[in-house]
Amino acid sequence: MSVFIGGSAFNMVRDVADGFIIVSERTFRNYGPGEFAEFSHEANRFLTEVRSSQPALTETEAIQRRQRRMRRLQQALTIAAAVLQRRR
Repeated sequence: MSVFIGGSAFNMVRDVADGFIIVSERTFRNYGPGEFAEFSHEANRFLTEVRSSQPALTETEAIQRRQRRMRRLQQALTIAAAVLQRRR
């Protein structure tokens, strides 16, 4: 059984970016080093994809949506790194 919410790391990262999953330290309590690496890889890959999609400057809502997605992913990566660092 997968420890990732949503079944896979990519699905979990996508749901985190969209705000369906709120990440906290408890989210990563059952993760091993392999799961952390897989989550980080998928989150960085998806973050690059979100950064590459640039909406027009006149589309304020699209710009805000993009910024929120990037902020959520970056926050999830920061929390995951902190949990992993604390376990060492």
